[in-house]
Amino acid sequence: MRKVISALSLTGPAAAAALLLAPSAQAAGYVYVGMYPSAAACDAAGQGYVARGQAVGYFCDATPTTTRLSIWA
Repeated sequence: MRKVISALSLTGPAAAAALLLAPSAQAAGYVYVGMYPSAAACDAAGQGYVARGQAVGYFCDATPTTTRLSIWA
């Protein structure tokens, strides 16, 4: 019983931390699409989704080595 309570007490704060560290685009209703090697490639892909009518908007989240594309469908 102690192990179960201990495990639950560690899981709750970890889940809360994960939610707090999630990118703001995900919290705003955007859907993750993929990773791109540069901001320009991400921007071009996002514009493509909008031009084809597959998304209303898009968001590129830059990381040190790649850029993550999320769309608002």
